[in-house]
Amino acid sequence: MEFPKELEKFREKLESTYKPCNEIKFVPSETKPWESKIGGCPYLEKVEDYPKDENGNPMFFMAQINLEEMPPLEDFPTKGILQFYVVDDDDYGLEDPCKVIYIEEYSKDESKLLTKNPFEDKYIMEYPLFEKSGKAVFTQNREMIGYACNGFDEIREMIDEENGEEIDNLYDFCDRSGSKMGGYPHFVQNAPEFYENGTAEILLLQIDTDEGESTCEIMFGDDGNCQFMISREDLLNKNFSNVYYDWACY
Repeated sequence: MEFPKELEKFREKLESTYKPCNEIKFVPSETKPWESKIGGCPYLEKVEDYPKDENGNPMFFMAQINLEEMPPLEDFPTKGILQFYVVDDDDYGLEDPCKVIYIEEYSKDESKLLTKNPFEDKYIMEYPLFEKSGKAVFTQNREMIGYACNGFDEIREMIDEENGEEIDNLYDFCDRSGSKMGGYPHFVQNAPEFYENGTAEILLLQIDTDEGESTCEIMFGDDGNCQFMISREDLLNKNFSNVYYDWACY
């Protein structure tokens, strides 16, 4: 990332915040049951394994990450599959618990797996989160702190309030939007309490609006995004029962 000359005096402070991340591009494509994807068919050996919400209704399958298909990230498992489900309603499960399932061992024998999502045609949410299912393509990168993140205010306070141009440059430079795993979250509204109070500080997965002919046409409300976040302790222990989920739009 090219460093703006207007922010050169903050370089040392900003570069001290570098974190690795895996940027994700979701590309329309057919996928195998075990591959990384958005939408489509999750890895399932039998329909009875499909997760249900607290009322016994099938949840909405949002995404799946095969950890062996992406470059390794510090503290993340290096094998197995992570699946991300939310409650199937018109608010994309915002007020309800999400479900993240970790499958450490999996088969590539398609004769033993479901190859079609058994509930894909039965989801009830009025506005789909994406128009097309597709494959995840990963690019490893590293990024500095985002303007919506804990610790940014310390850098922001180094700028005189009257220097509006410098402030604008800093916010533009510290925009951490985009789909990814690891790195820094980009909250389009206020940061959720679970992040601000340190309950869940690791960005497990962020999925961002992405439109265009070669995309899966992802849209959260009005150009929004979502985050799945977890504590470092739970991540290290491969405990995905305490993942926090939030989404917002402009």
